[in-house]
Amino acid sequence: MGLKASGFVYQQRIDQGVTSAARALAPDVVRIRYSFGEDWSGSDAIFFRVLLSDEASRRDRLRAVAREVTSTVFREVAPDELGLQAYFNFRSAAEQAQLKEEAWA
Repeated sequence: MGLKASGFVYQQRIDQGVTSAARALAPDVVRIRYSFGEDWSGSDAIFFRVLLSDEASRRDRLRAVAREVTSTVFREVAPDELGLQAYFNFRSAAEQAQLKEEAWA
């Protein structure tokens, strides 16, 4: 199908899935952003940027929260059904407040 077709045809489906996942994961997840690209192997990919609450980012919770986020996003967005490899990056709200990167806003 190719990245451009996937991004264009399924944009609304992806937006709805991301919104639904973020809602289901609140308050641990502040927001989820994403972008399309190619991964290291040249495969079509979707890159999720997940902004976590500071509480969810604590060392003793992070692994469980990350696991819950990835499984919820896969269930709601189904990137594999769209021919997309999914990648996740996590950041705490405090880290974003310090870095102020627009892509995470």
